[in-house]
Amino acid sequence: MAQQILFERKGAIAYVTLNRPRAGNAINDAMLTRLTNIMHGLAGEDDLRAVVLRGRGTDFCQGRERPTPKRKSGPPSAYQLHDRVMARILAVYKAFRDCPAPIISIVQGRAIGFGCALAGGADVAIASEHARFSLPEMNHGVAPTLAMSALSKVSPKALAGMIYSTAGIDAGHALAIGLVGQVVAADGLEGTVDALLAQMKTYDVAQIRAVKRYMATGLDLQADAAADLAGYTLATLNTRPR
Repeated sequence: MAQQILFERKGAIAYVTLNRPRAGNAINDAMLTRLTNIMHGLAGEDDLRAVVLRGRGTDFCQGRERPTPKRKSGPPSAYQLHDRVMARILAVYKAFRDCPAPIISIVQGRAIGFGCALAGGADVAIASEHARFSLPEMNHGVAPTLAMSALSKVSPKALAGMIYSTAGIDAGHALAIGLVGQVVAADGLEGTVDALLAQMKTYDVAQIRAVKRYMATGLDLQADAAADLAGYTLATLNTRPR
């Protein structure tokens, strides 16, 4: 049986590929665990410059696989439900944040629900002009608060519109609201990714990782605190032993 998530390390770059193309790369519980474990394993890789996340086939990720409902003797407690379902999803988002190297999502086709959060929650998101994004959870009676926690940098009003309407948006709209950072022609997607990775391979690892940390924490600080953090971060980087 083929692995549902492929992992490969090529020099300074790690490649993670969702490998269920016939199922639209829908994520099941085993894949959530493996994805989290892969990211945890990369935390100690001192020479890692980037992690490339993509889906094999037509779509990036059509969201979480919906399990077959089981008979219940009664509703689980909030604690049980959180431990059984929510914690696994949130662990992936946290592993993305904790990974010291920037994660680059490459989006072709559909990115739905959890897939939309994976794409938008990455440090860099490059989309094909044919990519489509949606958060349809409200149609299933679920408030997508978990996905929202991974999309905190997206325009709040635009995010609310996606959630309440459940309508999909195209790549251009996703770029405008900050869900992705770049949109390219479908036939130029691979070349764009290759050029970015080639550039990143020339950078100092510590500088790359400092940018990720500052993007995550410094931009939300009060202006003076943000400036202090920026200055001391750069001073520390530029005076460290080589």
